[in-house]
Amino acid sequence: MPQPSLDELLETLRKLQALQRVTDVGIGYLPLEQLLNELLQRIAEILDSDTAAFLLLEEGGDSLLATAAKGIEEEVEQGVRIPVGRGFAGRIAAERRAITIEDVDHADILNPILREKGIRSMLGVPLLVEDQVIGVLHVGTLHPRIFDAADTELLQLAADRAATAIERARLFHQRGVVEALQRSLVPEALPEVPGLELAARYRPAVRRGGIGGDWYDAFTLGRGGLALVVGDVMGHGIGAAALMAQMRTGLRAYALDGHTPAGVVDRLNRLLLTLGQRQMTTLTYVVLDLEREQVTLVSAGHLPPLVRAPRGETAVLAVDGGPPLGVSSVSTYRETTFDFPAGSTLLLATDGAVEVRGEGIEAGLERLRTLLAGAGDLVELCQTVADGEVRGSPADDDVAVLGARLQLLPDTLRTTWPASAETLPAMRPLLRRWLGRWGAAEDEIYDIVVAVQEASANAVEHAYAPGAATYDVTAEHEQGVIRVVVSDRGSWREPRGTHRGRGISMMRALMESVDVTQDEQGTRVELRRTLGREAA
Repeated sequence: MPQPSLDELLETLRKLQALQRVTDVGIGYLPLEQLLNELLQRIAEILDSDTAAFLLLEEGGDSLLATAAKGIEEEVEQGVRIPVGRGFAGRIAAERRAITIEDVDHADILNPILREKGIRSMLGVPLLVEDQVIGVLHVGTLHPRIFDAADTELLQLAADRAATAIERARLFHQRGVVEALQRSLVPEALPEVPGLELAARYRPAVRRGGIGGDWYDAFTLGRGGLALVVGDVMGHGIGAAALMAQMRTGLRAYALDGHTPAGVVDRLNRLLLTLGQRQMTTLTYVVLDLEREQVTLVSAGHLPPLVRAPRGETAVLAVDGGPPLGVSSVSTYRETTFDFPAGSTLLLATDGAVEVRGEGIEAGLERLRTLLAGAGDLVELCQTVADGEVRGSPADDDVAVLGARLQLLPDTLRTTWPASAETLPAMRPLLRRWLGRWGAAEDEIYDIVVAVQEASANAVEHAYAPGAATYDVTAEHEQGVIRVVVSDRGSWREPRGTHRGRGISMMRALMESVDVTQDEQGTRVELRRTLGREAA
């Protein structure tokens, strides 16, 4: 066997050194555009080619997009797309093998730029990650050239290294995008509602990329109501997450505009159809009426909610559900209302929490019902469900879980509130619930709540200078007498305006007695009313 010449040895060494530059770990952490251009420069050196280009598979897998190029930069500038299975690059992706062209003028070439640039011969190979095609790498020369098996092997080896670097860069970039999206798609914090415990968990998908279409939300409504929602946009990736964000924003807008639960979901369905995404989404939307201790639910093709009663009875709620959103413009959605007495727990989840391949959804729901029946801490329950306890293992799909527990109110109600007018509406349902425990009549509840609200409004408006501050409300019942104390730690200002300062008069008209004490510690307003007796 003849020994290689010195020139051949030097050429082999040069190619190996160039290949090592492609495998350089450091370039894998460059931004994707810079990474691709750097790789093309190095790959062109390896094959001694005049042109080189990366075409990456687009989401959906139907076409290749010219993403980076050397010598044929027009491909990228013009956004050239090649259908998988057609033309030079399309065949490489579809057949998952290297293809050579000795003469471009007599070959099946879809991209006219290749001929316009005077390319004569080409070699292309697939980009593979975990045996999946993610794109195509091809090189070309301006003179006729026969690419041999050694050239093909060398380009495929470079492509394998490039594919790994590209995927690493994609995931690194996508991770940042995903984290930003996830932060925007779930509330930074759940609402703090006295007398109600809320807990939620979101677990990203195990699959590569780690983002799907599951989401949850919780926000307060007017008159002390609370909105809870769990949804699932079909599909995965950043596109599903972006649509999810639109759904969340739309639902909040419709709900805060005062529409009924069914009206909110109906409008959300029409919104999805106008977006032209052709993606279905399921959701359960719940409005919790804290004062009446009821929940009103609307389901759009979603996993039914579960509830545990105060004595422990646990059931899957029979909701009159409608079809998923985005299916039809004539879809209708109905509301179902259930009692939700103090001590009850409501649990909403996406199907990733219970689905097991090859098993009916009913079996997973029954395991979830059993878990809810024996659960104690609500935060721990949501975490357990998100971690895959119901399935027996973490889900491949993402999971969203949201739980609400209406707490039993104590005999003595002690609460602390931010000194802000925005907190006043949340006080009303809490006081009404507590007064209802003692058999207060509707007119008595109205009078007491209005008086306490007036005392609280005075603390908000008069006690403090601008800035963070709080005030306390304590309510007690003893032998038919309601006693409420509103106290702050500020110094009341004089009433401003000609029609201000009437709060004390109103309180005295509504209650039997009103005592105001002011000292260096702040102001204390004590209100008393005997149930069953008219106010003085």
